[in-house]
Amino acid sequence: MKHKSEKIIPQGSFQVKSSVKLYPELSAAALKAGLKKELALWYELRAINSNGSSRLVRKNGVAGLVEDFGYTQSTAYRLLNDGDGKLWDIKRPPPTQSGSTPSGSRPLGDNSASSYRLLRRTAFSLPVVKGVPKPTAPFSGGQGNCSTKEWHSTIKLYGLERVAEDLGVSGVGRLVEVPASVFRGRGVKNAWLYASFFKSDGSKGKPISRDSIKAATGVLRRQQQRYDKVAGIKRVANFAFQEDGKGKLTPILDLVEGKCKAWWKHRRLGNSYHSRALKAHRGMTKKVNAELRHRSLKRDEASCVPKRFFLSAKSLLKCHHKGPEAFLLVSPGKRLIKGRLEWCLV
Repeated sequence: MKHKSEKIIPQGSFQVKSSVKLYPELSAAALKAGLKKELALWYELRAINSNGSSRLVRKNGVAGLVEDFGYTQSTAYRLLNDGDGKLWDIKRPPPTQSGSTPSGSRPLGDNSASSYRLLRRTAFSLPVVKGVPKPTAPFSGGQGNCSTKEWHSTIKLYGLERVAEDLGVSGVGRLVEVPASVFRGRGVKNAWLYASFFKSDGSKGKPISRDSIKAATGVLRRQQQRYDKVAGIKRVANFAFQEDGKGKLTPILDLVEGKCKAWWKHRRLGNSYHSRALKAHRGMTKKVNAELRHRSLKRDEASCVPKRFFLSAKSLLKCHHKGPEAFLLVSPGKRLIKGRLEWCLV
């Protein structure tokens, strides 16, 4: 007996996965470069193309976008054409014998049309040899005979390595997945692209300021707060502490000067953000990162950035590029307030 969640797919049709997999580094780079629509569509086409061949018939892809991701047909075709040559290539049918292209494809340009007419005249001017049938079409093959309607426009999705290089990403981390049922609507999709930049709920996240998030993603502070609400991002406050002479934790105080008086307050660090997206399998990320490190000319640049926050004493000792102020996460048993993230100045 089949499970209720299984769909009976007709022969030769397509099946959409139940989740959309997102790469945090690609999402942040696309938000900053203004390619969020194209990257969201690239994620969705990968979900539609469940067999992983990176090729799918364009009309099937459009049908999947309309049915499972809330696109209109005109918007799907428009975004596919806008992203052609950026994150995928659209291979359109060659012209028929009458000089026109099959339905659903763009007409050839002047140069292409003249070249085709030249090929056609050359093909039909070949001498007829006895016993050899006369050619009926200048060329054939691919996805069917060019003179029939079996040839369809196809979408060739770029691979992960090429997309990372095009977006200027030197490495990709562990990808996350979002249910396809909630990945609908332009604002919601942008919010999930933004949310994938953060750790999944239950993971240890380091403090980060709103300005640092803006520098990494290009999303303004006010828009960050809107995305937090849409994607349900969880924020956790972080506080700075130091050890006194007796090894006891004491809060670091900062002086705040007002118009009439001044006061001391506990030093706050950036918040830790956690997304509701779930962790997914690493897939080809290890192999892709090795290729990106081999090709990148700036592969040592990231290692030279001083680190400021450390989750364990082991990582603190191994790091050779510490910031002026290095903080170590306080273990849960030594925290002054339970459930709050506290960091000790080293």
